[in-house]
Amino acid sequence: MNILHKINKWIICLVILGNFAYSQDQNSELVATLKIKLQKTTVDTTKINILNEIAATYRYSNPQEGLKYGRNALSLSDSLNWKKGMAEANENLGICYQTEANYTEAINHLQKALQLYKQIPKKSAVSGTLKNIGLVYLVQKKYPEALFYFEQALKINQLLNNKLLIVYGLNDIADVYFKQNNNSKALEQYKQSIKINEEIKDNNGLAYCYARIGEIYSKQKEYPKAVSYLSMALSKYDKNQIGNIDNALKQLSEAYLLMSKSDTVNKNKYIALSKKALEQTSSKQQQYSQSTDSLKESLRKATEDTTRINILNRLTSSYFYTNPKEGIPYGERALKLATKINWKKGIALAYNNLGVCQWVLTDYNKAINYFDLSLSKYEELNDQTGISEAYNNLGLVYVEIKKHNQAFKYFDKAFEINKKTGNKISMVYNLNNIASAYYNEKNYRKAFEYYTKSKDLNLSMYDLNGLGYCYSKIGQIYSDQKRYEESLDYFKKALNSYDKSQTYNIGNNYIGMGIVYYKMALVNSSNKKQLLAQSAQSLNNAAYLFTQKGILDRLSICYLELYKTKKEQGDFTEALNYFEKHNTIKDSLFSNESQNKLTNLQSKREIDLRDKQIEIQKLKINSDYRKVYLLVTITITIAILFILFFWLYIIKRNTNELLLNKNEEISNINKQKDKFFSIIAHDLRGPFNGFLGLTELLAEEIDDMDNEEIQFAAINMRSSANNLNRLLENLLEWSRMEQGLIPFSPQESNLVKVIKECVEPLQDAANKKAITIETIINQNLKIFADHHILQSVIRNILSNALKFTPKKGKIKIYAQEDLKNTIISIVDSGIGMDIKMIENIFQLDVKTNRRGTDDEPSAGLGLILCKEFVEKHRGKIWVESEEGKGSTFNFSFPKNNTINAI
Repeated sequence: MNILHKINKWIICLVILGNFAYSQDQNSELVATLKIKLQKTTVDTTKINILNEIAATYRYSNPQEGLKYGRNALSLSDSLNWKKGMAEANENLGICYQTEANYTEAINHLQKALQLYKQIPKKSAVSGTLKNIGLVYLVQKKYPEALFYFEQALKINQLLNNKLLIVYGLNDIADVYFKQNNNSKALEQYKQSIKINEEIKDNNGLAYCYARIGEIYSKQKEYPKAVSYLSMALSKYDKNQIGNIDNALKQLSEAYLLMSKSDTVNKNKYIALSKKALEQTSSKQQQYSQSTDSLKESLRKATEDTTRINILNRLTSSYFYTNPKEGIPYGERALKLATKINWKKGIALAYNNLGVCQWVLTDYNKAINYFDLSLSKYEELNDQTGISEAYNNLGLVYVEIKKHNQAFKYFDKAFEINKKTGNKISMVYNLNNIASAYYNEKNYRKAFEYYTKSKDLNLSMYDLNGLGYCYSKIGQIYSDQKRYEESLDYFKKALNSYDKSQTYNIGNNYIGMGIVYYKMALVNSSNKKQLLAQSAQSLNNAAYLFTQKGILDRLSICYLELYKTKKEQGDFTEALNYFEKHNTIKDSLFSNESQNKLTNLQSKREIDLRDKQIEIQKLKINSDYRKVYLLVTITITIAILFILFFWLYIIKRNTNELLLNKNEEISNINKQKDKFFSIIAHDLRGPFNGFLGLTELLAEEIDDMDNEEIQFAAINMRSSANNLNRLLENLLEWSRMEQGLIPFSPQESNLVKVIKECVEPLQDAANKKAITIETIINQNLKIFADHHILQSVIRNILSNALKFTPKKGKIKIYAQEDLKNTIISIVDSGIGMDIKMIENIFQLDVKTNRRGTDDEPSAGLGLILCKEFVEKHRGKIWVESEEGKGSTFNFSFPKNNTINAI
């Protein structure tokens, strides 16, 4: 509904922009032609003429460009001392500065142009420049100065007997008198202008004068005369005078409204005439001609049923906010035809459109029924966009009837759907609707929260108009909270965000600013005058926009706020004038509002009645529930008994399974214990026997041994002691791990650094066998593991590689990573393994130990520890080997922090 509401405004804006673009295209073509001529010419005076012509083209559309070319023309003219070129350049510069509101520079250049034209002499140019100077003073509200220059220009034109320029001069003078509230003098000048326009048969000139006279009589509350002159103006204007015709129609509409205030007998008649005049403006006509007429023509030509249904639905939507009663028959036709061919999409859209029409007409009960039916059809189609729109529309209706809790439920459902489908535009509308409902409840905190969410979403889409709307609403919240400085800040942000097409929103923003300035003036006596002036300026800006668009309800608010501001300024005449305008518009809207309120009350009554019926139906259902309660209770009791017996059976079965598992676990523990004692009995006994034999030899025969023999015995004793120590460390770590006593604290480490720490203690052993250890890993590679455990794994596997690699062999350490794991590979050029050993290498209950290439002892416990440690990290370890060709041990660690301590 929000999107559709903006369509009519966009149509108007597109027409205006189209006309502007057309004129801009014409100017662009002219400028392009002139620039080509400028490049080709070599004559200085011709260059000056072209430069001045380009500057003149830019005077009102792009004054900055106009100033550039005007200065070039002036500079070249000065160098030649060519007065005509200098005069024209100064005149162009003056008008460009006027467009930029730099009035001091404008007067300065125009005065220079005037003196130069007098020296040439060129009376028509003098007259034109005098008029331009008068216009600069007029825009500054310096009426005496403006009047002086307009009168001087008029005298010259009278001497030249240029009747068209005489008319313009009389109109200029009349306009000044009108602005000075000297209505008698203004009428005198306009009537003189009328005589000359009749002589030269200029109907548009006559119409202009009639319209101005009508405005004066309206101001003097002589409404019949005002209507008469405005009607004559409308009869004289050519059809291409769209802007002037629209202004006259709006003035005529206002005059009829004011007449309805003073003539209570014919009040309804004048209100109807006022509406009729307003409906004749070009914007209203264009809305109908560009939407309904073309659609009706398409409907007449269409033969396919689905095409006809689509057009009928579009026709319904085109009448949403202009004449919903006229849209309803088209919606009913679309529904009937879609039902006939069972086209669910067409049915859903027809229900939705009929719901919108009833919502605008404030028949909320019918609107809810239609939206519910639309929702049902969209759910059958699983059309998420349609479902979201139906929820949103239901929420809007419930806001209207002040049932905010129900509205929030629908808005939330719509938002969740749009969030899932990624429809950000609809999400913005949902958030704004929720915020608006909270604002109506004066829950400013929640309203601010949702407008802020909407603001952020608009920023992500670069939707400046949506952003402006949120800024404006936040400004309103701050205004209500009496945080005026913050309020103004957001209102100004809104103005900077809106584009020119957002007339309605810009007007509302100006109203908000005007009210804030007024409130600030009431509490700030030192700056009261300036604040009231700013309030009046903002409200006048709003009134101008709403007058242009004929939006009477907002215009009424402008007039009421202007009445308050003018009253506070002490300008009681203007205050009374605005109050009368407000009351007049209010009275014209009253009959419609009253009818809407009655319809609204009736709808609310019907909705409440429906809710009561639903409540009664629920009570009946509850009564039926009680009748079957006993049967259900008995059934449930039987079911509970059955479930109880089944549960006992499951418990018994699970207990038996648990006992079996425990028995298996105990069996495994016994096997591990046997292995443990086997290792102690076999692997510890051998080294200890050797160690004891060497000590006995030293104890008994040391006196007979030379130094070389003693050193040999000591080296062997040290080797036996190291092997014993390593075996005991592995046994101790295995025992602590089985008991769960090893601390587990994984963290991110630099893998190269960890490997270096592991290689250094083993370097002596590698050097003895002339084995090279090469690390081929990215210096920046990180690994997530327990530091101590990672070192233990790498040391054990490296130690094994050294044992089973012959002299002058090679050991290479690689590492790589994928999306989930870091994988380390230790490759040796050792003796390798057969398939049977590979299968049993990580088994505790199978003996796989063997001597190294230099007869180094091996218990086979280290690799079992490595497997336990790696699996503790949720990793994997595996080996690839072939007898006589070396082995590759691979082990992986998860990359992220998903490892949980066991």
